[in-house]
Amino acid sequence: MYTKSFNTKKTWLGAVFTLALVAIMGLTFAFKPSNSPTTEHKRASDYFRYTGPAGSENDKTLWVLVSPEDLPECEGVNDGCTIEVDQTYTSPSGATRVLNSNVAVTSGAHKNPIVDHTIILGATYKNP
Repeated sequence: MYTKSFNTKKTWLGAVFTLALVAIMGLTFAFKPSNSPTTEHKRASDYFRYTGPAGSENDKTLWVLVSPEDLPECEGVNDGCTIEVDQTYTSPSGATRVLNSNVAVTSGAHKNPIVDHTIILGATYKNP
C-alpha cells in the first residue's frame, strides 16, 4: 500500500510538471514579437523668423513663430533668417509659441544659428 501511494504521488507530480512545462512553452510562443516594420515618429517642430537687427540673433525674444507655409524668402549665407526648432524647446504664450532659451549662434561679425545644436533642427540665412 505504501508503494502504491508513492507511485500515485509520483504520477501526479509528473503530470503537474508536464502541464507547467506546456504552459510555459505556450506563453513563450504566444508572445513572439511581430515582424512588422517599425515606423519612426518625427517629433513636432516649430518655425521662427528673425525680426531683430544683425548681430542679435541669439536673443530668443527677437524670433517670432511663423507657419511652415509662410516662411519668408531667405537668400545668403550670413545672419539668421528662419530656424526650425524641436517643439520640446518651445512653450505656449497666448495664441502663439515662444522659444524657451536663447539661440546658439556662431561668433564673429555674422551670428549664424548653429544647426544641430540642441534645439535647432534647420536654418536659413540672409545677407550674402
